[in-house]
Amino acid sequence: MDIIVTILEYKNQLKGAGYAKSSIGHYIFYLNQFKEYLKTRNINDLKEVTHKIILEYQEYLTSQPVAMETRALKIRAVKRLFEYLTNTHKLLINPTEGIVETCRINRKIQITLTLKEIKALLSAPNLSLKTGIRDRAMLEAMYSTAIRLNELVSLEVYHADLKDRVLYIRKGKGGKKRVVPLSKEAVRYLKEYLEHIRPYYAKKNPKERRLFLNHSGRPLNTGSVQAIIRKYKIAARIRNAVSPHTIRRTCATHMLQNGADIRYIQKLLGHRHLSTTQTYTKVMPVDIKKTHNKTHPGKEIRNK
Repeated sequence: MDIIVTILEYKNQLKGAGYAKSSIGHYIFYLNQFKEYLKTRNINDLKEVTHKIILEYQEYLTSQPVAMETRALKIRAVKRLFEYLTNTHKLLINPTEGIVETCRINRKIQITLTLKEIKALLSAPNLSLKTGIRDRAMLEAMYSTAIRLNELVSLEVYHADLKDRVLYIRKGKGGKKRVVPLSKEAVRYLKEYLEHIRPYYAKKNPKERRLFLNHSGRPLNTGSVQAIIRKYKIAARIRNAVSPHTIRRTCATHMLQNGADIRYIQKLLGHRHLSTTQTYTKVMPVDIKKTHNKTHPGKEIRNK
């Protein structure tokens, strides 16, 4: 199985799957590096790659002076290639099976907000102001749907279906579309914003279809959303840094803590791979321990 031809085929597969150009570029760049490594091992056929060779490649990357995340990305590209080859029946055995991406082992657990903190953040906007109602609607939508920042600023008016209480994400990562439910609070504030605030802003720019606008009728961009969140983070007296991704991660974590199935969380977040979603199961080990102590029947068995 010629390596160069296979990488080209995989590149076309990624394009067809709707991956972003930047993501494809990174995958192919790292796969070409893997190809060069195989060349030093006198391997010209991907069928000759074994689990042992993958482990040795991982050790080789570890010895290189590159960041942990970069090493992980290099391994991830190789894993995805072999997953593609086994899924398309071009290979029977996946030599990367069981290989853990380098940075996953010691990755620092990212901060999430507590229920008290997210409540304070959502309540921070001044609802006597037009911007306050807009910002409350935006924050409620973010916490309700775990939407990505780029997806949020790409939303258009007709993407919010308040009757069915859903949000249509048409420009998801990798070109993927999905439908996510809105909470009652999100619907409440979005309704207020769409009926009374957005029409006022849109007078200055009536042809604009984006959902969230500034006072000049222009759509909010990623920078302005980040600045808005920082402002309310300070108002809510939250010590840790808060970003749009913090809110996304907090939504997923709180749902998991309340018993949501991880595959539902995967669909909500728009993750291609369950392994990406599974990182959220690591954020609250203390809560997991408490739940285990309360629900596991071992104590009752011992007492009998």
